[in-house]
Amino acid sequence: MKPSQHFLLSFSTSLLAGVACALVVFFMQDWFDAHDLYPPIGMLVAFILGHTVMRWFFRNYVRVECLFGCGKKAYALKGRSDRFRCEQCGNDM
Repeated sequence: MKPSQHFLLSFSTSLLAGVACALVVFFMQDWFDAHDLYPPIGMLVAFILGHTVMRWFFRNYVRVECLFGCGKKAYALKGRSDRFRCEQCGNDM
């Protein structure tokens, strides 16, 4: 997949994962109330956790193809958001 596709897919699925986690907390409001916990804070924490875990998964396990024609895969650069380096030719994308 291309770097732009990787970004769009990782961002959209991380938002969906965050919403799904927040919905789980929303549907468990009775349990939160029974344990004297505040559900909106739990929903916020669940959203942030779901979003972060999905972004981490995409960054570490979903590779992109080199755009310079060498046919190898590129890995994400550490400390750079959605920047990739080919493992064979070394070009940045």
